[in-house]
Amino acid sequence: MSATGGGGMAGIAMAERKHATGFLHQRVLRLLEQHYPHPLTGLQLAEQLEHEGEHVLPSQVYRALRRLIDAGEARKILVAGGYAPVGSEPAILLWCRSCGALEAVPCPSLFARLEAGALAGGIAAPRCIVEVPGLCAACAGRRVR
Repeated sequence: MSATGGGGMAGIAMAERKHATGFLHQRVLRLLEQHYPHPLTGLQLAEQLEHEGEHVLPSQVYRALRRLIDAGEARKILVAGGYAPVGSEPAILLWCRSCGALEAVPCPSLFARLEAGALAGGIAAPRCIVEVPGLCAACAGRRVR
């Protein structure tokens, strides 16, 4: 090991991993945006990255997803079991049980009321989430015929 603490090859590997962290963060976000309106699971993201020639462990993908969620750039879609990019406005998320498509319907007044109610009930820093599973118009139309 060098006197500067660089660690030779180990120091280079660590620097490459740190660089790759931001790179992976951006790649995961790009994949989420490309596949929107369909949420992707962490394993699907890892498979997509592998298909593109990037070998990453699922644990690395989940860490990148956590950073995206913490930064407000993505969110876990509970009803779909996957992740999607986040818009700038609070929105009701409509998820089709048949085709898996997600639609965000901005509704700032509803979320303002929900947050006010949560604050009045003693919840500090509420994060309101409204997800509605059902059938999109296209899938509902196919079932009627």
